[in-house]
Amino acid sequence: MTLQIIRFQLLVPCLVMAAGLMSVPALASDISVDPAEVGELSPLIPLPKDAVHAGLSWTRESGPKICFGMRPSEYIGHHLVEHGELRPVFEQLVYGGFGFSTGPHGLDQSVAQGDVDRDDFVCWDLTHPDAFRDTGHFSILDENGNSLITQADIALTADAISEAGHSAGLDYNIFCAGNVALADGRWVFIGGHDKSGNNGIRKLTIFDPVRETWVDRSVPAVKADFLADSDGQHPELHADPLDEANTDPPHPSDMKYQRWYPSGVVLPDKKLLVLNGTDQDSSLGPPGTAFRPCASVEENAACSKVRIAVPELYDPATDSTIALENAAKLQQMYARSYVVQTGPGWHDWKVASVGEVDSNFLPSLETLGEYDPFYYAGATHLLDVRAAAQDPDREVPDENHWQFVANARIAHDSGAGAQIWQLDHRGWATSQKVALFGGGCGSVPEDEAGEPLFECDQTTVESIDFQDEQPAWQLHQPLLQPVQQNNAVVLPNGKVVIIGGATGRGPWQNSFFLQLFDPEEGTITPLVQTEIPRHDHSTAALLPDGSVLILGGNATDLTGDPETTEAGVPVAQIYRPAYFFNGQRPVIEAAPAKIRYGNKFRVRISEGGDKVGSVVIQRIGPVTHNWDWGNRHVKLSVRQYGNRVVVNSPAAPGLAVPGYYLLFVVSGKGVPSEARIVHLDGHRGDPADRLEDPVDLRRG
Repeated sequence: MTLQIIRFQLLVPCLVMAAGLMSVPALASDISVDPAEVGELSPLIPLPKDAVHAGLSWTRESGPKICFGMRPSEYIGHHLVEHGELRPVFEQLVYGGFGFSTGPHGLDQSVAQGDVDRDDFVCWDLTHPDAFRDTGHFSILDENGNSLITQADIALTADAISEAGHSAGLDYNIFCAGNVALADGRWVFIGGHDKSGNNGIRKLTIFDPVRETWVDRSVPAVKADFLADSDGQHPELHADPLDEANTDPPHPSDMKYQRWYPSGVVLPDKKLLVLNGTDQDSSLGPPGTAFRPCASVEENAACSKVRIAVPELYDPATDSTIALENAAKLQQMYARSYVVQTGPGWHDWKVASVGEVDSNFLPSLETLGEYDPFYYAGATHLLDVRAAAQDPDREVPDENHWQFVANARIAHDSGAGAQIWQLDHRGWATSQKVALFGGGCGSVPEDEAGEPLFECDQTTVESIDFQDEQPAWQLHQPLLQPVQQNNAVVLPNGKVVIIGGATGRGPWQNSFFLQLFDPEEGTITPLVQTEIPRHDHSTAALLPDGSVLILGGNATDLTGDPETTEAGVPVAQIYRPAYFFNGQRPVIEAAPAKIRYGNKFRVRISEGGDKVGSVVIQRIGPVTHNWDWGNRHVKLSVRQYGNRVVVNSPAAPGLAVPGYYLLFVVSGKGVPSEARIVHLDGHRGDPADRLEDPVDLRRG
């Protein structure tokens, strides 16, 4: 069919950037229900690349943008694709015969559906006039199965998107890396992907989203040789991709251990804690097309699988890493891990981590080659990072410095999570709540009859409040479907939107629900439904206007139909919560650019609005594989004097680690303002501690 590009004027945004504010235009809804009750979804927004890893970046030096990428982010699409087909020369010379990911869930194949002349990692300027142009269509296919959205639609947003991967200095595959935002706003990708799943790397790859450049980690030989001879005319001159020295060459900043699916936690002292991850010896070569029991650990790469138990500490000030050999713990990949304030002192904090490998059911040699052969229990522990780092026996292998807290009902492996903190008038916590939604338990062991030994209910919703004297997991109303690989975003009003996920694999089965979790009531409410599968490699981010951007999920998987993978192009949607339709929004007229711990700061709002219900800050940064990665929601204590609001900042960095935060003023009716960006750092009374807009409260 001939593509007709519909320039639906209401959907072409007039994004306004004034005094640091961004607003997204009105959007049409696909649901014939009251948006004041359930919110609304936008039509699809075509993008040039899938968003396996994505996140909001915003500083005073750079307006709000979404940076995102796919596998392999260190290359340009045409390196992989030629005339719509994957290039065997790339598979052989770069992947070493490990094979492409193809089919309805194909990561590499989805490159062919986007813009092959672009980097596989890009940044999307949310204030650009073309940022949200779309066709006005909701479906990928029409009633006859023909494509409505095609690659031609990608041109609509092309001018709002800049190259930020290979062209900007990215030289390593950050797929399946950990993703965090440091205190200074730079992103760190922890470990990553060496040719295939479970093969880790040692790199800590750092991205500056303001300048859209990468810290130099040296070009690996395999990439350098491929760029010099991308047609493979001289294969004898190419470095052997099965030699890990050619794909992950040593660098002074490297971790000690190669990691795939590691966790990362930015700490109150601005260092980075690295936990868990998997590795394999990729020099042993691929395991073949079908799984077979391993006869030895040297049979192929999959049979050499190891789970990394040793944490590491990265110091961005020195660009160096140390291993905490004394604090080993065998955990699930991407273990859900959070900084918790444990006392009244500046240094009274630890890291909570949910889920661990059940040592009673370790995989046998025969099952070691499976994708994830470990069984996970919901044990929750606190790691005393400072004690482990200061231990004179730090290099002696042991399992010290972990404190058991409680057992979750399930491990929530590959399940969504949310961090919801509330502080009092002194800036100390009244609640430090983590909520987890669905997810699995890894490889659940079976009895001789093939029946599972343990129940793993993937509708499970539970939360734990680390502020309680004896923290314990509390069950809540379950999800609408059993699901994993879902996403969750905390809204400015403290409620949580839960998005999509997978209800089964082979072939992929999906949940199309958006659901709302109320942490006060413990309830789950259905919102709207989408027609686009969003699981595994999908991402979501809170935007400065309080809407939620939903993107990623593999272009080839967008129709949910293995027979129509060619119809898929990368697409995003925006969900506008019900508060967009429930009254006047507060307007922030002035706010500080920086806020300090243990201090008060002032915000001026417009006259004539509703009484302020709360002021919240929410940390921003990259997201991947359905984890919030430290994007904590913190409700602050306030006092209102007319249109002037005095806000108590967090008393200590264990409550909200240093970094960039969205600052929202929320009305008494739960309607948020558009956000201002603030940088949280420093002690009370620092010389630089000055308000952008000082006011005389006696006149309030």
